[in-house]
Amino acid sequence: MEYPVVLALEDFVPVLLGSIGFALLGRLAPTPPARRAGMAGAVLIGLGGVAKCVWKLVYAAGAGDLVLLEQSLFPLMAAGAVLLAWSLAVTIRRGRRTHVWPFAAAYAAGLAASVASGSLHPIFVVATFGVTAVSVLGAIVAGRHRQWWAVSLFVLGLVLVTSLVPLRQSPKHETLAYQWLEQSLNTSAQALLLIAALLTLRASSVVKVGEPV
Repeated sequence: MEYPVVLALEDFVPVLLGSIGFALLGRLAPTPPARRAGMAGAVLIGLGGVAKCVWKLVYAAGAGDLVLLEQSLFPLMAAGAVLLAWSLAVTIRRGRRTHVWPFAAAYAAGLAASVASGSLHPIFVVATFGVTAVSVLGAIVAGRHRQWWAVSLFVLGLVLVTSLVPLRQSPKHETLAYQWLEQSLNTSAQALLLIAALLTLRASSVVKVGEPV
């Protein structure tokens, strides 16, 4: 299948939407170290997405196949998701110590398994679980602030992302129509994540009268 340039350019849209959403979630953390980790995680996830988009664009333009850019997606996404998940865990466990080493160990194990096996599948699994955990933790934070619209959007976004799995396993996956369908679903999912993150951040910044800060 010939990959059109316009489809490669559209792939930057969900990356941008998702990166902003992840950055907003990183701002929820109650401590500076956790906020810095959350923002760093959002940046790493964004860099992974941009690297994959650049690879697609270069490939679509017939300028080569920069495999290193394509393969950098999941290691960067996994690292970013781990950092952001820890940041959100700190947010949920406000006032209680949240160790970072289990999150770091999960990433290290996935990376080591990928190197040992010569396959990106282990780090892909870490990235997938990490990004899923970010949405779940974000929904928990939203629920604690009674921001039920945000909870619903987090869940709906996860449903859309999950729907991509059977599409990618379909024999029609390589057709142009399916590629557009997949990217449309991904764009919608990231837009929902961004709106949910914005609603959650706004809810968390509102201090009700009589409640402790």
